[in-house]
Order: sequence, then C-alpha cells, then structure tokens
Amino acid sequence: MTARASALGAAYACAAALCGMMIVWIARAPGSCAPAYLSAMKDASFREASDRAVPRTLLTKYQTNFAVCATHVLPASAWCAIAPFQIHPTARKRFPKAHRIAGRVFFALSAAMTYGYGVIHARDLHFHANDFPSLKREECVSFWFDYGKIPGLSFVRIEHLGAAWFAFTACAAYAAVAFPPRNFAAHRAWTWRHVAAGLSVALQRVFIALHHVYFNAAHGFGHAHGVPELQKPIFADSLIFGVVVAVVACESCVALARPPRDRAKKS
Repeated sequence: MTARASALGAAYACAAALCGMMIVWIARAPGSCAPAYLSAMKDASFREASDRAVPRTLLTKYQTNFAVCATHVLPASAWCAIAPFQIHPTARKRFPKAHRIAGRVFFALSAAMTYGYGVIHARDLHFHANDFPSLKREECVSFWFDYGKIPGLSFVRIEHLGAAWFAFTACAAYAAVAFPPRNFAAHRAWTWRHVAAGLSVALQRVFIALHHVYFNAAHGFGHAHGVPELQKPIFADSLIFGVVVAVVACESCVALARPPRDRAKKS
C-alpha cells in the first residue's frame, strides 16, 4: 500500500469513527432528543459529569423543541449512519444502485438538517444566547479572538457561514452528478467537503474534551467545571478548531485523491 493510499485510508477511518461517535452521542450521551439520554439524566453521576463540561440547558433545551429534534438532531444521526458508506473508497463501484439511493436520502437529510438549523436560529436556541444567562451574548465567546472588534461580526454569523457552507457543499455534490455532463471527480470532492463540514461538529466534541484535559492538567482538576466564563469560550473555540481541522484534512485528501497528472499541474 502506498503512502497516499494509507493516508486516505486513515482519513476514512477517522471520518467513520467520528460518525459512529456522533450516533452514540445523539442516542445515548448528550443528545436531548433521545429517550435513552433523558433517562440517563436521572442518574446523578451522569448529571454531574455532564455539568462539568457544559451547562445543563445546552443538553436539555431540545426536550421542548420537537421541531429541532425532528429536523436537525435526529436526521443528523441518520446522516452519520449513511456517510461512511457514501464515502467508502469502493462502495460506489461495488454497490452502485445502493450508492445512488443512499445518496438521495443523504442529501435529503442534509436539507432537513439545514432547515433545522434555521429553526434553532428562529427560536434563538444558540448556545451564546440561551445557555449562559450570566453572560452577555457576545461576552466570553473566545479565548483568542474578540469578534466584536470587527464591525458587523458576531459568533452567530460565523455559525451562519458554517451552515451555509454545509448546504452549499451538499448542493454542489448533488449537482455534479445530477446534471450533464456528470463529473464524478467533482462529486466525490464536494461530498468529502460536505461530510467534513458536518463532522466539524463531531470534532468540536473532541476539542471540548481536550480543553478540559488541558485545564485539569495545568490548573488542577475541576478548574473549568461549572465556570461559565470558561465553559462558553471552550465550547465556541472548540467549534472553530473543529472547522479548521476538518477543512485542512479534507482539502489534503482532495489533493491526494487527484490523479498524479492533475496533481503535477497544480504544483
């Protein structure tokens, strides 16, 4: 196996693992639309562990927002279940009919998730507006960057940009094969970008955990537990880090997947 094939295989394994993590996250861990999660919140040790990382409202607010569950959270679990099959290196060749059918379902789920994000925004359920009542909306949004210093910029607009990119990549991936001339290389690249956009949220969870590991190691166990001034920027910065890692990894894979002749032209 070449180094190029090994790198692409490792990237696929990571993407599939993140999809699996999010399915479990929605079904059993902090995913407030799932009955298993609601019962888990009755466990004192579970509540204590979750409260250390994020405010409880961030995990429970969708209990009374069925529209968000139906259009965003639950479709995301199905999206994560389909994604590994759709981007599998040989799935399209071995199971072309299944790939086409699953692809239509996949992009329909993407549309639902985008609509669900619109519902979240319309109901003002963003974390910076809903889950840290002791802090102003744009207060303590980052350890590194003051979004208010740039006129017209706010964290919610960064979130809007992410949602728009998620929707655009889905449309671009679909259009590449829905209309002649069909371009399968472009379809693959845009599908990878779309999956990366979705998995940036999974990577956010990873970076939240890493932030808490750092604070525990550097400042003592529990330093950031239940502290809004730390929990809020951890949550926001982790999303940005997740986006950056997802974009860089995806574009690296897109470049590696190009035929050698095309890669030579780009250099």
